[in-house]
Amino acid sequence: MGASKNWILGFGCFFMAFFILASCTKNVSLTRLMPAEIPVPNHVQRLLLVDRTVPESQGVAIIEGILTGEAPFEIRNAIDGTMATIQQELTTSPRYEIIRASERLKGGLFGQAFPQPLSWEQIDYLCEKYQADGVLTLEKFDSDFVVTEKKVTLKKQVGSGNEERTIEVPGILAEGLASVQVGFRLYDPASGTLVDQADFSKTNTWSAEAETKTQALALMIDKAQATRYVGQLAGAAYARRVAPMYVAINRSYYGKSKDNPALGIGARYAEVDQWEEAILAWKDGLSQPSDAKTHGKLCYNLALAYEVLGDLPQAKEWAGKAYTQFAFKGGRTYARELDQRMMEEDRLRQQLASPLTE
Repeated sequence: MGASKNWILGFGCFFMAFFILASCTKNVSLTRLMPAEIPVPNHVQRLLLVDRTVPESQGVAIIEGILTGEAPFEIRNAIDGTMATIQQELTTSPRYEIIRASERLKGGLFGQAFPQPLSWEQIDYLCEKYQADGVLTLEKFDSDFVVTEKKVTLKKQVGSGNEERTIEVPGILAEGLASVQVGFRLYDPASGTLVDQADFSKTNTWSAEAETKTQALALMIDKAQATRYVGQLAGAAYARRVAPMYVAINRSYYGKSKDNPALGIGARYAEVDQWEEAILAWKDGLSQPSDAKTHGKLCYNLALAYEVLGDLPQAKEWAGKAYTQFAFKGGRTYARELDQRMMEEDRLRQQLASPLTE
């Protein structure tokens, strides 16, 4: 009994400490441009998207579709979703001007391996036709949707008014797993090189439960919608591979202090996006007598303010001060994050450099 009581008290103290910490911090969301995962030559500015998934043999494709239970419109719908998503995602990046080819080329539908690369004569023809500097192709596409089921016990409300009650009834839990395997290539005709060749696999699971299998399946996502959704996931993932993309990151800062009102004053300025005024308030707080932890929080907040304003060297300097001068451990972690971000900013500048400075 005593051990149980001590565990409950300990858990309560942990929860209280967590609640107090959460109530003392505030959040800010920053939008930043992340560098692409791989470098693409800067002279590739106008990028042509090409769907190369027309089956080499229509008869084989029909047989394969019958064996996998996939109708032609379902496959085409999923491929269109993949292409539309990668076009949309790349358009949001400042890296390229995106063009979509009107023709579809023969390639690797249902293929587990990449087809032979397009010839450079084909690439040159496409680039001349669309005035493009590079060609990004979807060259293989395979999808699947598998439904499994198992028996479960469901709770059901019966009766009404004062006689309403909950009973247990047998039911069915249906789960649908959609998956795609896709392959992309990126051609650079100026250098005659294949810049990238990458496979992507994406999956997602949906579930529904009801008293009968028929009812559960009726509540399940449509197969065509499911495969299109995972195809879109694949397209978005590849876009991040070859283009800088905007992402949202969340940061926390400290907003309360019992003995140093400057911490709260600066926090209120930050809440209304007046970061220069917040900086003045927090710097003023450093001249006021406080314990080391409070001064560490002030330095941490200053680091955040300079990151919001885009001054990463100043941000790192203040994060470092939080740890080195006031032993505030959060400053050490933050300084390392800022180091990583500055390296990413260097990569980003190289990826967005003008072709004339290559």
